[in-house]
Amino acid sequence: VGYYAYRADQVLGHGPLPSSASAVGAYVITLLIALLTTAAGGTAMLGLFHSRGLTGRFYWLSYVVVFVVLGLVLLTPLARFGFEAWGGLSPFLVSVPTRMIVGVMFGLVLFAGLAPILLPEGWRGRAPVAREHAPAGTGGIAGRFTPSAWRVLSHMQEEAKRFEHAFMGTEHLLLALVRESQGLAARAIVNLGADLEEVRVHIERVLGRRGSLFTGSGGLTARCQRVIEEAARLATQHGDRIVGTGHLLRGLMGDSEDAAAQLLERMGLSAVLVSEELERLGYETEESARSRVG
Repeated sequence: VGYYAYRADQVLGHGPLPSSASAVGAYVITLLIALLTTAAGGTAMLGLFHSRGLTGRFYWLSYVVVFVVLGLVLLTPLARFGFEAWGGLSPFLVSVPTRMIVGVMFGLVLFAGLAPILLPEGWRGRAPVAREHAPAGTGGIAGRFTPSAWRVLSHMQEEAKRFEHAFMGTEHLLLALVRESQGLAARAIVNLGADLEEVRVHIERVLGRRGSLFTGSGGLTARCQRVIEEAARLATQHGDRIVGTGHLLRGLMGDSEDAAAQLLERMGLSAVLVSEELERLGYETEESARSRVG
C-alpha cells in the first residue's frame, strides 16, 4: 500500500505542479488509495485480534512485533531531494505517503490497545449491570436471564478462559450449568441419576483432548449461540419473560449432534427425560427470580 501511495503521489503531482493523470484518473487513484489503506488497517487489526486465540496468554507479543516494525519505519529518516535513501532502503519506504500510512496504522493499533486503560470510564460507555459479564452473542436477549442463569453465563466465560479457549462452546456451557449446583438445571441432572462431579470430569476430558480448539476474537460458537437462542424461544413458549438454567439445559439437549448433549445422553439423560423433569420441577419465572433475590 505504501508503494502504491508513493507511485500515486508521483503521478498526481504536488499543488501547482502538473499531473500526468486526467481528472477522472486522479479521482480513481485517490479512491484506490482509500480502499487499499482501509484494507491494510483492517487486515492488521483482524490479525492482531485473531492472535489472541492463536497465542493464548502471549497474544501481546503480536502487538509488540507490529509496534516494533511500524515504529522502525517511522523512525527511519525521510528521503530528501538529492540524497540517497537512508540505509539503502527503497525510496517508497522513506517517502511521505508511506510515512503517513504507517503513522495512521501505528496510532490505530496503539490507541486501540491503550483505550481501555487510558480513557475515562464514562467515555467508554457502560453496559447495564445485568449484562456486564454477558458473553458476546447474548446481546439480543440481554437482561432476560435469572440471576442463576447470569451466573452460568459468567461461569462459562471463566471455564473457556481456564482452558485458554478464545470462543465459548456448549462444552463450556455444560461445565457452567454443573458448576451452578443450586440451579434448576443441576437439580434436574441430579434427580435423573447423574453425578455432577462425574459430568464435570467427563466434559473436562473432552475439552482437554481438543486443546485450544476455539480460536478467534472472543464470543460464542455458532452452536452455543443457537442453544441460547433456543433457550430464549422455549422461555417465550412457556409464557416466561426470563430465561433460566432449565431453559439453557433444554436448549442444550435439543441438538442431538452436540458433544455436550451426547455426553449427557450416554449418562442416561435423554432430551425427553430432561424435558419431563424440568416440567415437573417447574421453570424459573420472573417472579420466582425476584423472590429468590429478595
